[in-house]
Amino acid sequence: MSDAQGTPALRRLTWRDGASSVLGLVVAALLIAYGLPFFLETSWSEIGAQLARVRPGTALVMALLLLAGLFSYTWVLIGSLPGLGNLQALRANAVSATAANLLPLGGAAGIALMGTMFRSWGFALRAISTSILVTGLWNVLARIALPVVGALVLVAGPVQAPEVVVRGAWVAGVLGAAIVLVAGVVVLSDRAAAGLAVALRRVLALFGASTVRGQAPDRLLTDQRRRVTHVVRTGGVSMTLGMAGQFVLLFGLYWFAARVVGLDLPLAELVCAYTFRQLLTVVAITPGGLGITEVGTAGMLVLLGGDPGAASATALLYAIYAHVVVVPFGLGALAAWWFGPGRSLVRGTAQEPSNLRT
Repeated sequence: MSDAQGTPALRRLTWRDGASSVLGLVVAALLIAYGLPFFLETSWSEIGAQLARVRPGTALVMALLLLAGLFSYTWVLIGSLPGLGNLQALRANAVSATAANLLPLGGAAGIALMGTMFRSWGFALRAISTSILVTGLWNVLARIALPVVGALVLVAGPVQAPEVVVRGAWVAGVLGAAIVLVAGVVVLSDRAAAGLAVALRRVLALFGASTVRGQAPDRLLTDQRRRVTHVVRTGGVSMTLGMAGQFVLLFGLYWFAARVVGLDLPLAELVCAYTFRQLLTVVAITPGGLGITEVGTAGMLVLLGGDPGAASATALLYAIYAHVVVVPFGLGALAAWWFGPGRSLVRGTAQEPSNLRT
């Protein structure tokens, strides 16, 4: 959303947004409070006993791993938006993550906030939209590629899993690899992009339409590819390393959580469960996928041989850091920016900066 001068502005929240947020949080709470012990056939007394093993020192180490993961992601944003600093990227990432955790389908609100923050720091609208497009693509592809890694571990590694899990891994691995491959080819190949434009035109024709947001499919894809390709060529290495670093550090947090609560599963099984969790975060009908990811991941850990109580405690402890610990930091970063110079842009009163960075 933007104002008359083309400056990004935040959409006013309505009672529907509030009701949707409350409903999503209620569903997440019910899934955790009742679904977790029910589906995992455990009890809160058993889960609580496992969580009681967490000590202040281990809690601090886990918090540092979380912050390190957030900081690693700053290179993804820097690679997509040249001129952005690490501290700025860290603040924008924390604010975006907080919005995603507090609001159902809050990823859109998080993107709007991030874009507005970038604008207040002097970046041009086109550079911001390109950054958002590329980082969104990078995040989706990463969350699809990770389950492919988990599937390879399940199929070819030392993991002993039920046959239904192995078959699911084959399907997930093949589909995930195909999606990543097609996305890569479309970005790099003019012929593939032209073929996709033809297919998109035919799909639109089925619904009696010929444009996407007022643009012909050919022109839209050409413009998007040109912007994505330029950023990938200049910042692709930084973005890839930053994304990989984030997932390695957050997996370290996941592994540490498992060990703290007494879940004694080999590394390969934990890799499989963690990659499955990242895929479930795409199902964001609750804030940040909260509740769905915990029940699903704990179930996977049990299928791979974990104790139900310890598996549930692992999923819950990781969720506390991924969904709760990051929120105060994000709210603090948002407040510092909101009451600083950037607030005039949010209120739509700022003039067009004279030296926007591209």
